[in-house]
Amino acid sequence: MAGGYLRLLQRFPKGYSLAFAYGSGVFKQVGHKNTKDNMIDLILAVRDPVEWHKTNLALNPKHYSSLRFGGPHFIASVQENWGAKIYFNTLIPTHEGMIKYGVISHTSLITDLLDWDTLYVAGRLHKPVLMLYRASEDDELHSALKINLYAAIHTALLLLPESFSEDQLYLALAGLSYTV
Repeated sequence: MAGGYLRLLQRFPKGYSLAFAYGSGVFKQVGHKNTKDNMIDLILAVRDPVEWHKTNLALNPKHYSSLRFGGPHFIASVQENWGAKIYFNTLIPTHEGMIKYGVISHTSLITDLLDWDTLYVAGRLHKPVLMLYRASEDDELHSALKINLYAAIHTALLLLPESFSEDQLYLALAGLSYTV
């Protein structure tokens, strides 16, 4: 299953500490008969956003909007200083299907996982994801990923009544990033 998604990662520069796929293009969902026509969503956490965007601009210039003309420093600045601290390239055609991918700095990811700073990526990780790459030597990342999930479970339990179903638990977990 992950083979096609791993091939997608080969299109990008190295230097990411985490990569995962999610959404209806990755997981079958009720009402969607065929996932091959759905967009594949990816998120990459990168150690050095400027260097990563510099290399990716050279490899994949057509992935970027007109922001590419500002160069890698400008793109990294937009990424780090606006919204959820993640920069998305969308509607990218590939042999595996249409993709969009978000790039977040490793530092911003850790902050979001531990503090729910924006709850964008941390909240996405409360839902089903297909983990494609996780730096094995990165204890800080592993710990932050676990803490994020523990915090999500504890928060969901606080929001639920004393007695609840498994479905209610999953709905509470999935809803955290929309309500907190």
